[in-house]
Amino acid sequence: MQYPENIPPVETRSDVTADEIPACINGRNEPLLFKGVVAHWPMVAAAKAGELSDYLAPFDQGRPLMVFRAGAETEGRIFYNERMDGFNFERTAGQLLPTMRALESNSFGGECCYVGSTPVDHHLPGLREASDIPMGDEKPLVSLWFGNRTRVAAHFDLPENLACVVAGRRRFTLFAPEQVSNLYPGPLDFNPAGQAISMVDFYAPDFARFPRYREALQAALVAEMEPGDVLYVPSMWWHQVEGLGDLNVLVNYWWRSTPAWSGLPQDALMHALLSIGGLPVEQRKAWGELFQHFVVNRDQASEHIPENRHGVLGNLNLDASARLKKLLIEKLQRAL
Repeated sequence: MQYPENIPPVETRSDVTADEIPACINGRNEPLLFKGVVAHWPMVAAAKAGELSDYLAPFDQGRPLMVFRAGAETEGRIFYNERMDGFNFERTAGQLLPTMRALESNSFGGECCYVGSTPVDHHLPGLREASDIPMGDEKPLVSLWFGNRTRVAAHFDLPENLACVVAGRRRFTLFAPEQVSNLYPGPLDFNPAGQAISMVDFYAPDFARFPRYREALQAALVAEMEPGDVLYVPSMWWHQVEGLGDLNVLVNYWWRSTPAWSGLPQDALMHALLSIGGLPVEQRKAWGELFQHFVVNRDQASEHIPENRHGVLGNLNLDASARLKKLLIEKLQRAL
């Protein structure tokens, strides 16, 4: 598969230490690639020596995890089946070390093997003592991802993301949030791993069916990553992720910029589909204007209102959030 030559690279820094990463990305809303910044991690050195599973063995708890396996005909593309009533892979139970050792010995042959978000502190407690990025006051979820030659379609995540390559090579193709309609997302409630994915085959795009995808490609960025590299992916940026070697291992850090009690925006989207999605188109547009005014331009919406009357337009604390949730629950229950 030939990657397009005209996609520009993500901005790159090679003069940053791991300790300096949080300051570099604070307030940033574009991807940033840090070259070689975690090359000093012992697990990266072990991977380069072909000894990664041996290095991980003392930390491994032998806990079960989910393994995605797909036939060679998929060419590593994690996707739906042809009828879209299922997927082109099967989920099987496995364990971390046996799966990684099978990958190291290329025991899967041409078959695709992919293990997604695996919490490091649960499966490999103690690993981060020597291989970690200091995140200050943030308490990120740190996960391990590994497999052979795989391709996960473009999708977005709510948390901010630091993706650290430990072994193999990874390629991220990134699209800004405003490209969403040009990426032709699939179902919100039926997808391979919990997030809507682009329905377009990146390496064989059907422009007759997906004509706006040309615009997405014109706005795309690419990050080619090697062991020791770290990529910052801002919240809500769409990213296609490819594993380019026979063994690809990545550690990522996810964290939210808002407290957990503020709720998940995905839930608000589903509620909007329930309450607004069935309205006539002109009413949907009108509600879109209200969302733009009261949510997207929230500061502007309250600037002419006395501060003591900002109400839900003000900065919600834990108590105010609890009252608002109670009100919403009561309204939803009355609607049943």
